[in-house]
Amino acid sequence: MLPPQLDKRKWPPLVVVGLTGGIASGKSTVSRIFAEAGATILDADQAGHQALGPGEPGLAEVIAAFGADHLQGDGALDRRRLGNHVFASPAARATLNRIAHPRIAGILRRKLYDLSGTPPNPPLVFIEAAVLVEAGWAALVDRIIVVTAQHSTQVARLIADRGFSPAQAEARIHSQLPFATRLRYADFRVDGEAPLAETRRQAADIWSALLQLAERAERGST
Repeated sequence: MLPPQLDKRKWPPLVVVGLTGGIASGKSTVSRIFAEAGATILDADQAGHQALGPGEPGLAEVIAAFGADHLQGDGALDRRRLGNHVFASPAARATLNRIAHPRIAGILRRKLYDLSGTPPNPPLVFIEAAVLVEAGWAALVDRIIVVTAQHSTQVARLIADRGFSPAQAEARIHSQLPFATRLRYADFRVDGEAPLAETRRQAADIWSALLQLAERAERGST
C-alpha cells in the first residue's frame, strides 16, 4: 500500500498499481479499460512466458523437475499439460512456484526500474497478476485493485471460455486465495460480474483517484 508520506512510493516517479483477482474474475477486461485510459500494463503471465521460454534457465529447471514430456515439439513449454499436472498436486504446484515466481518478480522489477527512469505519461503502471498476493509481488506496488466474481461465475467462465472440465475449473480456483482473503489487500474493488458499462464506470472512478494521487505525489516531490 502507498504509505501516508507521498514520497515513499516504491518506484518514483511512478505510481504502481497491482491489479489482481481470481482466475476468470474479469481482470483482463478491467486491464484493457485501464490501458485504454492510458495506463502502462505489465502482465505477469507474459513475464512468466519470458521466464520459462526456450533457452531460459527457468525452463530447464522446470523440465528437470517435471520431465521432458512437458515440452512441445518446438521446444516451448506445454503449458496446458503442465497446468493439468500442477493444479492436481499441491506439491507440484509449490515446486513450479518456487522456480517461476522469483524469476517473474525479477522481470517485473527490471521493467519497473526502466520505467522509473523514463516514466510514461501518466506515470501509472499496472501489474496484472492473479497471484499478486500469493507470490509476494504486492511488495512491488503502491496500491491494489481487486476484481471480484462469484465462484459459480468463475467456474462457468472457465468451462465456456477455456474448455476446462468442472473438476479442472475447481482445481484452479481452489489453488488461489479465497475471495475474502484477497479483499483484505484491496484499496479499490471492481465488480467483475457487472455489465460492461458499470465496470467502466467503476474503473473510471478509480482512474480519477489514481491520477489525483500521482499529481499529489508529484507536487510533494518538487
